[in-house]
Amino acid sequence: MDREQDIPFVYEDGVLKPEGKVDLPAGTRGIAHVSENRPRAQAGAVAWTPEIGRAAMDQIRRLAAEGVLNSGGEKLSREQMHERR
Repeated sequence: MDREQDIPFVYEDGVLKPEGKVDLPAGTRGIAHVSENRPRAQAGAVAWTPEIGRAAMDQIRRLAAEGVLNSGGEKLSREQMHERR
């Protein structure tokens, strides 16, 4: 095979399924070089580690123990809360 092309695909049920039209004649044989495309982290994002996960859960547990989460938003009276649906 003298030509090469990148063919995006999804692997499902044991089959490589192209995500679009493939410009190859029926019966074409070749070898696929597979590289997994993973979503890239957003700029400034921190890679997840077990330590970060534990620290996040510790913070959530502290907030839950305090019983009150102050979002800084408007504090509604009981009547106002029941009027809003």
